[in-house]
Amino acid sequence: MALVSVAFGRLSQALLLLLAMSLIGFIGLHSVGNPVFSIVNMETATPEDIRRATIALGLDQPIWRQYLLFLDNVVHGNFGTSYIYHLPAFALVIAKLPATLELAGVAMLIAAPVGVGVGLLAGRRKGTSLDKAILRSSVFALSVPSFWLSMMLILVGAILTGWFPSGGRGSTVVVLGEDWSVFTANGLWHLALPALALAIPNIALIARLSRAGTIEVENLDFTRFCRAKGLSPRRILFRHTLPNISVPIVTIIGLQFGGMLAFAVVVESIFAWPGVGKLLIDSIQLLDRPVVMATLTFIAVAFVVLNALVDLFQAVLDPRVRLSS
Repeated sequence: MALVSVAFGRLSQALLLLLAMSLIGFIGLHSVGNPVFSIVNMETATPEDIRRATIALGLDQPIWRQYLLFLDNVVHGNFGTSYIYHLPAFALVIAKLPATLELAGVAMLIAAPVGVGVGLLAGRRKGTSLDKAILRSSVFALSVPSFWLSMMLILVGAILTGWFPSGGRGSTVVVLGEDWSVFTANGLWHLALPALALAIPNIALIARLSRAGTIEVENLDFTRFCRAKGLSPRRILFRHTLPNISVPIVTIIGLQFGGMLAFAVVVESIFAWPGVGKLLIDSIQLLDRPVVMATLTFIAVAFVVLNALVDLFQAVLDPRVRLSS
């Protein structure tokens, strides 16, 4: 019953959050310009052409009626048709999803083991020069803007050394009906720099969390008992310390993966990576409202679902979460 209560509470919060997001996004999007001017040829269009296009798109209705119509369409799985591509908006988002998933997935596959390993190392050597260097590096990695980090990676990895391509997705192969670049050598070569740009801040965050957890567990009584019993430091680290800090680490990994899906916009734009984030930026520039709303809704749903799964995972592993809920 406790898990059911937690799940119901998270679901209610998620629905309210999605509703608020859709309202804010809808109002904000309708205040930045008129998409009719991006569709019709302004050099030859007459006022009557503009009026007919406005009526055809339903933009002559009050904004509250447009929003209610949008919600009704969303309930029926319809986000409208793209003004620019003349394709179903949500189908365009799904078509770009594999590129974003493989970018975020590879970035997390880099960030999680490296961050945990570096954090464990720093925690075991608290106060040493290595620990201080790791802390300073993590602060720097968390402080630099993602666009600056991406450009520096392009400068060093693509322009100065020529080791990696500066953008694009590279070769792809069809798997389960979708194009994937992660299964080709050329695709992995193109994936290296953007994945590293997403991974570096997350390495720093995971490392700091792992370090703090390691220091806390190393000072507990059961760890001292293990040392007194004669267990090797390696056995204590991997059999006792790591399992005790795994819950917050897995939690932050889940949250950060959702953040990668939601906030990979800058990295995808700089590296010309054809994912959901780049589609969002292009659609905003073209005032393609159906695609923008479909993209924002998908990102919000993915982020909320991942957060809910992380909360449920915590409730399953930690009884204190169920009791507090």
